Amino acid sequence: MKHSMILFLCMAAPAWTQSTAETLDKMIAAGKSPQELAAYVFDTHGCKDCHTAGKDGKLGFTRKGEERAQGSQGCIATLKAMTVIAKIPANQRSETQRQRAQRFEEFGCSTCHKVADGKVGLTAVGAKLAHLHLGCVEVEKLLAGKSGPL
Repeated sequence: MKHSMILFLCMAAPAWTQSTAETLDKMIAAGKSPQELAAYVFDTHGCKDCHTAGKDGKLGFTRKGEERAQGSQGCIATLKAMTVIAKIPANQRSETQRQRAQRFEEFGCSTCHKVADGKVGLTAVGAKLAHLHLGCVEVEKLLAGKSGPL
């Protein structure tokens, strides 16, 4: 059972997750800074579709981001909501919960976060970034002009 679950998770993981992890490994080996690593994730995994670099520790919004922000709680709130939603079987979720789960995918959260076994965990990319102290909030701070606890 355990091996079949691992196989399922590997099959379900997007192909770019492995290539992103490999690219991050190459960047780390090349001595890239935390800002460069954060910029890579921001530029290649959907963040820049809705956000601009911003200032004072907060990201700004593109036109698309402003439109999507209407009625949304944002990326971090969506991630927090998924910790509750993950415990509910997909066929038993409310319409609001289904919309939140859909936004989780649309916002690119699944680059670093995965939902499995009723919990939100980290993908290989997310684990690598967390090990480097480059979680969502730290990436935002680095790209918005405030240095994080690096």
